[in-house]
Amino acid sequence: MTASVVSDLSCLPWPFPQGDRVFRYAVNVEPAPRRTETAAGAWGEHIVDLGKSHDDYLEMMRLRRAILEADPGRVQMLPHMTPACWDLMLYYMRDMAASFPDIMHFDVEIDGYRWRNDLLGIDQRFVLGDLSTLPEHPLVFIGCQLPDDVLLVTERDGHLWFDAALVTSSADWSVKFDIGMSLHEIHRPVPGLTSTGVTDRAEQFMRRLTTERPYRRVNWTFSAVGSRRRDTSLETMPEWMDDMPRLVADRDWGRIQLRIELEHLIRLPMTGTVVFNIRTYMAPLEEIAQVPVWAEQLADIVEELPGEIAAYKGIDSYRMPAMAWLRERARAHAA
Repeated sequence: MTASVVSDLSCLPWPFPQGDRVFRYAVNVEPAPRRTETAAGAWGEHIVDLGKSHDDYLEMMRLRRAILEADPGRVQMLPHMTPACWDLMLYYMRDMAASFPDIMHFDVEIDGYRWRNDLLGIDQRFVLGDLSTLPEHPLVFIGCQLPDDVLLVTERDGHLWFDAALVTSSADWSVKFDIGMSLHEIHRPVPGLTSTGVTDRAEQFMRRLTTERPYRRVNWTFSAVGSRRRDTSLETMPEWMDDMPRLVADRDWGRIQLRIELEHLIRLPMTGTVVFNIRTYMAPLEEIAQVPVWAEQLADIVEELPGEIAAYKGIDSYRMPAMAWLRERARAHAA
């Protein structure tokens, strides 16, 4: 299942600070939302990014529904998480109505609430906590109106645990496998993350989150496919596992996708649950080359990466020729 091609370049959350030529994993968080200008456009004005157009949003939501219909297991939830899912739903309804008042509407009524999403044709009255007043579980109802994957994290025994999620855009991982794990268990395979204390610092930061201030961070890798397919989950691996080897064999460097994940960290007001959401953006190297300052920075960073990080990101075998191509292409655009 693939979405129609819509370029993300102008709204790409570029993950590298100006002047950086080295990348190591860190707790790189900053307050959100905040509009951020880039060499190609801007991003970050709202917590929820509906896409570049209404059609873009509708296509993303159509694709999410299609994935869930094919694999309902992309929604995972431990039994105690239903109150947090109601909390999540109200939070995003209020946020989207404030961010997009022309097309999203949230009203408090005498006997409950009313939510309208004009783009999807939704007009729903409901009573908080009464599942019979919604057409589906609140996590699915609101999750199928967000372009983001949504993960809910709770604290117990002094650690954070991944206890509920709706995920249709995972990058080489499985929500079915990770559900119920601690933050440490999930991130143990990432080189240096645990041994250098990054996971501990991230967990401490998330435990100190307040309801007043959301935060954001940007993560990056290269996609395992040569298209804007966001869903490269382990569940669908047979569909895409041969794609990158084919591109490398053909030296088709321009189609390799830079995958950028914009993550928001939010403390929900009623239950105190932490939301960790992920909005995925894709840009092929052919497009990155059109922004020479980005292309040169990306090439420097990727070439300098320690082998263990490059191997974890799956790019060690082709990063040098791909980055050489990117430099040459960018210089041709700049000429």
